[in-house]
Amino acid sequence: MEKFKLVPVGVVRHLEEGTLLEIYPEFAEAIEGLNEGDRILLLLWFHESDNPERRKILKVHPRGDTQSPLRGVFATRSPVRPNPIAIYNVRIIKIKDAKIFIDEIDAFDGTPVIDIKPFVKKLDCPEEI
Repeated sequence: MEKFKLVPVGVVRHLEEGTLLEIYPEFAEAIEGLNEGDRILLLLWFHESDNPERRKILKVHPRGDTQSPLRGVFATRSPVRPNPIAIYNVRIIKIKDAKIFIDEIDAFDGTPVIDIKPFVKKLDCPEEI
């Protein structure tokens, strides 16, 4: 199996004034074109769920509810998966320098941001044929 490297572009920060994405200086220019009020798709690396044992777990109880039957991780939003990638659809509240203030999310402070993409309704919510 081919391995590849992901490079974090920033980190999640939970501050008194809210949740923000602290973009590293070398990626600050990539923010250009994003605006307050825009929705974005935020991809994170759930680093605190990343270890060899957890990557081997292929079935989980959704939301940790042991009363629910086991399901394959690809059918859940569990952070326990072969690649602990998280995706969020969030609104940009404010942009200041290389900081993007967003809706609150449940990621830990310091969680690596691996990518940001604009939310495009016709691509991200296609109508059923």
